[in-house]
Amino acid sequence: MKNKKFLFAVIAAFLLIVFCGCANSGESDEETNPEEFSYDMLDISLVSDEIYEKLGISDLTRKSVLKAEDKTFLEEQFYLDLKNVVSYDIRYAEGSYGAADVAIIRVKEGKAEEVMESLENRKDDRISEFRNYDVYDSFDIAMEAEIYKEGELVIMLMLSEDDKTAAKETISYYLP
Repeated sequence: MKNKKFLFAVIAAFLLIVFCGCANSGESDEETNPEEFSYDMLDISLVSDEIYEKLGISDLTRKSVLKAEDKTFLEEQFYLDLKNVVSYDIRYAEGSYGAADVAIIRVKEGKAEEVMESLENRKDDRISEFRNYDVYDSFDIAMEAEIYKEGELVIMLMLSEDDKTAAKETISYYLP
């Protein structure tokens, strides 16, 4: 009789653990319901940090990556009118050690085309820069750079094909 009670208690405890585990496994406190997502919640710098952690670039290129923050620099080098921008994280390799440029820009409503055009101009500048100084396939990387819109974001990925794929996966992870 004691063995049956003990066996029943073990089975009941096991089933309780299984059912409680299943009920909680579908949702954690850290997950965001896509219906509750807001771009105000998105930390663009965090996304960029994660992208750069995963890049397969040389140490020299990695060390040459800078963050573009100066308003004049952004206007002159990236052709950005910051009146069109809500927030941004723009990083670029100095160029002497290759190309590894990522721009993630949250744009104001109706301003995506203007921002995309600005980044196209930056892309053209980088193509010209690397035309005669092609280190680590920078010229091809600049030529194949992607500029696209994703929700409220305009994104430029001037990375190798493998790195672009990884960057897109990282970006899509953070968006609904």
